[in-house]
Amino acid sequence: MLYFTDFVFYPLASVALVAAALLLKEPLRWDEAAIGFACGLALWSLAEYLIHRFALHGPAYLAALHDMHHSDPRALVGSPLWLSLGSICCGSLLPVWLLIGFGTACAVTAGLMLGYIYFGLLHHIVHHHHARRGSYLWRLKRRHARHHYGKTPCNFGVVTSMWDRVFGTFCSE
Repeated sequence: MLYFTDFVFYPLASVALVAAALLLKEPLRWDEAAIGFACGLALWSLAEYLIHRFALHGPAYLAALHDMHHSDPRALVGSPLWLSLGSICCGSLLPVWLLIGFGTACAVTAGLMLGYIYFGLLHHIVHHHHARRGSYLWRLKRRHARHHYGKTPCNFGVVTSMWDRVFGTFCSE
């Protein structure tokens, strides 16, 4: 099923990018690769919020696709690989490559990809698995349910509520 393609493709692509960064003619040092990777993870956290708030709840075409998910949260609806990969390449790999260099771009993009996969996995679990009352997952499910069923648009972050708090879109459980 195409829904699960990301869960195979992106971890492998992330490993390939880190390997490329470490095996180049002028490779990154391990600490440089680790810092780039961590920056990519942090970048994903902000990108997740911005994409969800302004793209998936914005332009009609993207909002219509995302509305399928809101109509049936348990449906296996996700971003097509060509769209997510194109966005990652144009939004991370190419700009960082042009600004800082290919090795750093590989490390940053690898971190961003794994952040994306963590988000996808967590979002899937939120919609498809039972959580024990009071657990971290239960609180996450309640916060995300406010996003889906609340009267006010809020809680655009799935992995973290930090950006919702920063930008004033947080609604408590």
